[in-house]
Amino acid sequence: MDHDLRIISTLEKVMPRGGMLHARPLRRLTGFRGQRVAFQAAYCFHGEYYVNQTTEQATRNPFARVRVEGDFEGEVRLRRVECVPVLFPCEKKHDSEYIGEAPGLYPDLLTPLEEGVQVVLEQWRALWVDCEIPDDAPGGDRQVELVFTGTDGAELARAGLTLHVVPAALPPQRLLHTEWFYPDCLAQQYGCGVFSERHWEIMERFLRLAAKRGVNMILTPLFTPALDTLIGAERPTTQLVGVEKRGEEYRFDYTNFRRWVRLCKAAGFAYFEMAHLFAQWGAKYPPKVVAQVDGREETIFGWHTPVSEGGYKQFLDAFLPTLLAELRTEGILERTYFHVSDEPTIYNADTYQAALDIVQPHLAGLPIIDALSHLELYEKGIVKKPVPTNDSIHEFLDAGLTDAWVYYCCAQGYKVSNRYIAMPAWRNRVLGVQLYKYRMEGFLHWGYNFWNCQYSLHPIDPYRVNDAEDSFPAGDPFLVYPGRDGAPEESMRLPVLADAMDDVRLLEWLERLTSREFVMDLVEDGGRFELRFDQYPSGPDYLLELWEAAAAEVEKRIAGLPRPLD
Repeated sequence: MDHDLRIISTLEKVMPRGGMLHARPLRRLTGFRGQRVAFQAAYCFHGEYYVNQTTEQATRNPFARVRVEGDFEGEVRLRRVECVPVLFPCEKKHDSEYIGEAPGLYPDLLTPLEEGVQVVLEQWRALWVDCEIPDDAPGGDRQVELVFTGTDGAELARAGLTLHVVPAALPPQRLLHTEWFYPDCLAQQYGCGVFSERHWEIMERFLRLAAKRGVNMILTPLFTPALDTLIGAERPTTQLVGVEKRGEEYRFDYTNFRRWVRLCKAAGFAYFEMAHLFAQWGAKYPPKVVAQVDGREETIFGWHTPVSEGGYKQFLDAFLPTLLAELRTEGILERTYFHVSDEPTIYNADTYQAALDIVQPHLAGLPIIDALSHLELYEKGIVKKPVPTNDSIHEFLDAGLTDAWVYYCCAQGYKVSNRYIAMPAWRNRVLGVQLYKYRMEGFLHWGYNFWNCQYSLHPIDPYRVNDAEDSFPAGDPFLVYPGRDGAPEESMRLPVLADAMDDVRLLEWLERLTSREFVMDLVEDGGRFELRFDQYPSGPDYLLELWEAAAAEVEKRIAGLPRPLD
């Protein structure tokens, strides 16, 4: 057979030279009303290689048109899985489960499929197939088939699966999920002014995609976020709150802030996190704050105004009460989280504590979360609601942390879940089951669209550079690419992460229908292993089988209810 076509799960990554040959065929997939379910179609050409244009076959590798057949009544979207150059696949300390540890081409980018595909001699490629199940879909089995045909219409290959629809919708997502959003990176990539009408249009597209993929909390740049910026350098100003200084008094303009909040609500965000009120790595400096001073624009706070020299406290004393009033007016105060400074350590606990003392009187009773990995900050009561790394989270849980958050980033590449390009996709998705078991309140990551080099010295081309210029393992800085005309293009890692969020929704639903013990027996295979953040079954089969088993249990139980429990 010249054309080889195989249906496989989204938990595989198809490398050009046989990176999926051991993947088991996917024959059945279960989904719920209103859900997007996905699979891949891996294809390869084993025929003759033509170079002589005088022969009947004029192209060196034949072109195949692709169409969808079957009785699925929802929308089916096809995209190509493109390989991207990866120069920094992993840190020196890594485990054996990466799909590669050498620089090379790795699958990641999902691009629109136009008329068809060029099939390449003895090279595997893949299509990403999304099936959007209608909100009113009847229950039962559907067939979805992909058909490859030649330019003459002759059928070359055919493969498909059974899509089983459960006639109910998954419950709303309880888990809080934030992927930090950078308006300045969008403005730089698309060459538009910050908060110009074009910028607002582009931001809306990227925000809507994030919300559609289970990101339900949005980082809000009150002032230019003091994140990933070289000390003494600046990122482009993305300040939502206008500031006017007259003598020692401040006035605040919330026009852009209100537009942002209403846009994010409309896009699907339920929760807000205010950008950090102090700079990264110890809270020794304020963020950059630009103000109108006697009719001129000035940077009144930043690297040139250490917190220890005063002035910033008076500013926050004036600003924070007005901010809280705005949050109440917009109806989101009860769904807002705050940050002091990102990634404090025990070595700068004194300056972090001093910063906390400034804002605590204003934010009393409101959640303040900060990413960190030093347990001592929690044990000493300095950070009361920490966001530990997933390779240190068990220390915090053992110390009594409840309603916990967790995050990973560039340093969590050994035995724990992450979303590096060189990691297998199931390593990305297993996070969901872990979040369920430990009843996490939220998950945080620092990079939805960080398209700069490290410390934001200059922007990069995300289609060529995915490691912040040899700084972080490829894929850590972003989940989306800046597509043409202001439209986001997804990495395959974003919908896989969204599936992890759906895993949490499904398991929590099943727990309500049965019991905690019943679901954990399913999750840990009758006690045959203990699931931890650093311990879980290898390979895609565990997650695929768990999803199907949990979905079947839910369907069985809702069948006897007077109406489906949505």
